[in-house]
Amino acid sequence: MEMKKLLALLCVLWSVVCVTECVWRNGPRRQRRETCTEGLYSTSNGIKCCQCPKGHYLVEDCTSPEGIPKCEVCLLGTYLDHVNHERKCEPCNTCGSNENMEVQMRCSLSSNTVCRCKDGHYCHKGDECKVCYQCSTCEEYGVKEPCTPTNDTQCHEKTNTSQGKYFISIMVTFILIIITAAVCVYFFRNNKMFCFKQPEEPHTEMLLDVDPNLEPFLHRIVEILGFKVVRTLVKWKGLLPQATIDNIMDEHPHDAKERAYQLLMTWYQKHGMKGAYKTLCESLISMNMKATADKVSELIQEGQCNENVKQNGNI
Repeated sequence: MEMKKLLALLCVLWSVVCVTECVWRNGPRRQRRETCTEGLYSTSNGIKCCQCPKGHYLVEDCTSPEGIPKCEVCLLGTYLDHVNHERKCEPCNTCGSNENMEVQMRCSLSSNTVCRCKDGHYCHKGDECKVCYQCSTCEEYGVKEPCTPTNDTQCHEKTNTSQGKYFISIMVTFILIIITAAVCVYFFRNNKMFCFKQPEEPHTEMLLDVDPNLEPFLHRIVEILGFKVVRTLVKWKGLLPQATIDNIMDEHPHDAKERAYQLLMTWYQKHGMKGAYKTLCESLISMNMKATADKVSELIQEGQCNENVKQNGNI
């Protein structure tokens, strides 16, 4: 019985010794493995040290194999996004407004600034993008695909329909210009404006306050006026009754010049010499025949001048 107890005690003691040995042998290795989970680097002395974690930079190497070096946190405005043994951290990027960029995610100890394009701008170079460009507007043919931060606007291609619309718009514009020009010409012509203003016709001043004898000039006045003007003249404001005009027309059916002379003579005899010259000229002017009235006036004045010369010669 005592022998069994002694054997059991020996077994327990041996187990304790084995466990202690295992702990003593494996403990430092486990601690080193847990401490250098992010890898090792070799110093200039050939010692292997643990890497510094993200967001830290190396200040001083370790002094023992697989030891922990002295690492410091990156300063404000700098970062390191990987385990390292760098002597300094990298500066954070800036998102310049002049490059049409803005901050999407601020810089941290372990990550750089993330920039993105402002609204209405794009860049297709991904992480290498340094400047964003303004999106196209597709004013001519319309938008097929809208602009995104990484792709420009996709416009519809030029089609026959768009060409037709363009041609129609040109034709409509051309027609409107023609109509506008025609309206302007019609208005200016009716109002005798600008280039449509009729130049003043040279004429001899009419002496309407005299009463020359028109009978010697009637044949030449008929030559100046012509039959149609004479007929219109005597009808103008009822200078002759229509019945009288019809009788004269019937008496001389084949001689237009004689009809004109008889119409003018009948009117002159009915009116009388007084005021006849004035009535004749004013009637022609009211019929928009100012130039014809001027010719009649020149004829009368020329005739009077010749008559005065003859009278003076006889004296």
